[in-house]
Amino acid sequence: MQLVLEILVRVAEILTIIAGSAGVCLSLVLLVSPRLLQKVSQALNRHVLTENQLAALNPHVPAESYFLRHHVICGGCLVASSIFILLFVFIQAPPTGSFGFITDVAIEFSILLGKTAGVIGLIAGTLLFFSPATFKAIGKRANIWIDTQLIFTKLDTVSVDVDSFFIRYPLICGLVGLAVSAALIALSVLNFLGTSVRLGGGM
Repeated sequence: MQLVLEILVRVAEILTIIAGSAGVCLSLVLLVSPRLLQKVSQALNRHVLTENQLAALNPHVPAESYFLRHHVICGGCLVASSIFILLFVFIQAPPTGSFGFITDVAIEFSILLGKTAGVIGLIAGTLLFFSPATFKAIGKRANIWIDTQLIFTKLDTVSVDVDSFFIRYPLICGLVGLAVSAALIALSVLNFLGTSVRLGGGM
């Protein structure tokens, strides 16, 4: 449970830093040149039909029967590879705090991805090895159709009022956005460095 909480906290910190940096950049552009932001928004406001491309990227590959027929081999390989990944990220991963902030964030994010993949692979491999029926049942329950067309249709609706509000009050919106983004970055960086120091001291 502690590992899961650590992963969630680190992911939240990294995403907050990225979102805060994007907010600072947008706020500075809004303060310096609001018309430039409006021109960029108009240039990026395009309708791109990606249905054919997404259909080509989503082919049906019936691999479930193969995994279930050879569940001992596939499950054993998945467990072994997951254990190798977890041993690497816990023992051989480079320590953070000596490469610079950006590099440390990238290393931490890579380690979190490795831990997440290792834990998921270990659980899935164990189920596939010892209980292929349970693995199949979980796969059937997870294989559900979710209609997201209404959500994307609402997100694709042009909101002229919001754009005009930011352009009408660029100073206020830019200062508020800059203050909020800077505060988020400062809190995330302090929390990130404090967590890294505690983890380094514990090791």
